[in-house]
Amino acid sequence: MPWCETCAIFREPEALEEGKCPGCQADLAIKAKTPWHFKVLLVGTVIYLLYRLGQGIDWLVRHVHF
Repeated sequence: MPWCETCAIFREPEALEEGKCPGCQADLAIKAKTPWHFKVLLVGTVIYLLYRLGQGIDWLVRHVHF
């Protein structure tokens, strides 16, 4: 998606005029931005897996006798 640094918005590829922003005529950079909800999902997954790892270690300590 074309990104305009000056306007700080994404522009539709169909709205471009010779690779320039139609609003401010600045050159556009193609920038792949990670959605915020993907980052939240990643953080939640890491927290969940760490919690489950703690449960697994706790279970091993209680049930496996060396």
